Amino acid sequence: MSKDKSIKRFHGKDLEDLRYEDLMKLNRKQLMDLFFLLDAPSMSEMKGEYRASLLDSGYIINNFLAKLYLHFTWGDWQHKAFEPLGATHGHGYNTFVTTQSKLYENYFAAVFIKMLSIVRSLFRLNSPQRMARIMLNKTSIVSSVFDAKPSFQLSYRDYNTFYTNTMTDEVRKVNDKLYLGIGRLTVTFGKFNPMPFMMIGSPDPWVGPDIEYPNK
Repeated sequence: MSKDKSIKRFHGKDLEDLRYEDLMKLNRKQLMDLFFLLDAPSMSEMKGEYRASLLDSGYIINNFLAKLYLHFTWGDWQHKAFEPLGATHGHGYNTFVTTQSKLYENYFAAVFIKMLSIVRSLFRLNSPQRMARIMLNKTSIVSSVFDAKPSFQLSYRDYNTFYTNTMTDEVRKVNDKLYLGIGRLTVTFGKFNPMPFMMIGSPDPWVGPDIEYPNK
């Protein structure tokens, strides 16, 4: 399929008509083909908490690691949230539903606390579920590492510890209520091992992270 910008259809549907169910049916190669057709959203339009969901990551081990990372360590992943700070930069965070009273940004500490929470749950000592807003990032408009076209980028390097700080996401707009993201981790071969996800609007309001951004 041609990657010409004028194309507004994918797999027999107008881009405007694509819904999350359509993306759920696509494999990783098809998701990358769709990503190449799309344009970056503007910084100003990306504001609020967007429902987020994993898509096909290709290999079984990728799907396992993605679910381990986003649905076991901190809790069940719910949103990616953004706040523009200018025409070309902003910041964001992720949300998780958890029963833990405190979540740690450090992955290894988070896994340890998760193990303790499992033990606590056996004795029914866990707290009620709550929404946690953590895993901070910086956002910007950059040239994609995949095709050099503009992408809305999320960088986790400055606010997180290993190995979360090796994560970078790129997001492009499918339509007004659907966005396709491609995540990558340096420790899992970066751009050579893309991990797709989607975001669904209309977004909920921006709330802000549990812990303020450093040097804000």
